[in-house]
Amino acid sequence: MFATSTSGLIRRQANTNPSVRPREDPMVEDAAQAAPAVAGRPPRGGVEHKGIEAVRDDERHGSPLSAFTLWFAGNLQYSALVVGAIPTAFLGLSFAQAALALVVGTLIGSLLLGVAATMGPQAGAPQMVQSRGPFGYFGNFVPVFLLFLTGFGYFAVNTVLGAYIVRQLFGIPFLWALIAVAVVEIVIAIIGHDFVHRIERMLLGVMAVLFVLITWYGIARGDVGAVGDPGEKTLTGALLMTVAVSSSRTFGWAIGASDYTRYLPRDTSRARLGWSAFLGAAIAGLWMHLLGAAIGTVIFPNSPTDLVTQLIPSGLAIIALIALLASTIAGSVLDIYSGSLALLMADIPLRRWVSALLTGVLGTALGWWAGHVEGEAFGNFQNFLFVVGYWIGPWLGVTLVDFLVHRRDGVEVGTFYDRSRRLGPGLAAFAIGVVASVPFMSQSLYTGPLAAAFPQLGDITYWVGGVVAAVAYYLIKRVRESK
Repeated sequence: MFATSTSGLIRRQANTNPSVRPREDPMVEDAAQAAPAVAGRPPRGGVEHKGIEAVRDDERHGSPLSAFTLWFAGNLQYSALVVGAIPTAFLGLSFAQAALALVVGTLIGSLLLGVAATMGPQAGAPQMVQSRGPFGYFGNFVPVFLLFLTGFGYFAVNTVLGAYIVRQLFGIPFLWALIAVAVVEIVIAIIGHDFVHRIERMLLGVMAVLFVLITWYGIARGDVGAVGDPGEKTLTGALLMTVAVSSSRTFGWAIGASDYTRYLPRDTSRARLGWSAFLGAAIAGLWMHLLGAAIGTVIFPNSPTDLVTQLIPSGLAIIALIALLASTIAGSVLDIYSGSLALLMADIPLRRWVSALLTGVLGTALGWWAGHVEGEAFGNFQNFLFVVGYWIGPWLGVTLVDFLVHRRDGVEVGTFYDRSRRLGPGLAAFAIGVVASVPFMSQSLYTGPLAAAFPQLGDITYWVGGVVAAVAYYLIKRVRESK
């Protein structure tokens, strides 16, 4: 599944070879500020100073296990529970039908995430900085802009879910609950990389134990033998839509996968790292998706907290809601940390912590708009997952081909910071993939002509866009290299 090792394949990186040192970028944090307080590690006691510049050898630390704990905690969350409930509660699938589609979607999404995570140690740069390779320095502004929108958008989705929980627990107005949850998440993201990893590990044990409680009631009370009736959506369409939603929720993390593995030593085993990220996301994702599907067979929620409060006795429900709140914080922190790096990649002269603060404020405002009307959260969430996946599919297709085909023998990190590489072939391939996928779009905001004519296809926009963009990039590179 994953290549066996990066050892011996990587050229001397720009941060250790003066001849290929990344060009100094006035828009990123000063290299002097990024220097670690103790050789071999970045500062542990305060705010992370590093922006988007490449990680030096003496700053690298950690092991592949950190990818497992990060993505296990990041996927053991309320939003995954909601995704699992969509096919049974809203698409009319039986539990068995939903489970089949959720397993396929979760495994595909986790595999793509695992591959993306292996890019971090090789380059020592954030995920979207590496995207400058195929897209070019300025061509990369397009996916960077979309990353920013996605980062604070996902942050808004998860924070709204957390706000519903706080409102349920303390009886305070939605707005104040939203602000309270957002402040905690923003502060963690501002402190930075190592603190994010520590918080994820701290939350992991608590969440896992308490989710066992929810699982017990979900399986015991769920009507897993009920017959499904997808109606006009058709069985095939509902199955494909479930695969699309569950996979996009998981591979959506790929746009920031390297952000959390770039500090790992350069000789980190690619196989171990890939499997760690894959298993962390897959195990937690399957657990939450299937549990959500079981709950969705007996509960037709109006508010996201109904998935718990209508299932578990009131005393135990409080404990379960606390676990769900911890899980939404774990996921939201990742959203805002990666999203905040986007502004730096667009050459906006901000400190990383300022960018994180701005991203959080915008995400909180979006959360208020999307979630303050009772009963609309599920519809807004489903539409958002679709729209987000529409651009991530083509971007991921280009990125994976570039990494697996054209970067097999290593990478010159300096190319990621070279402004003379204005536009790359990845931008054209990306555009081709997006345009080709438009007719297949199928959700309440827009339905393409092919999706309307063949509803049994569900929404396969992600796969059409990703495959077309990958093939287009491969062919364009072949033509350019042959000249």
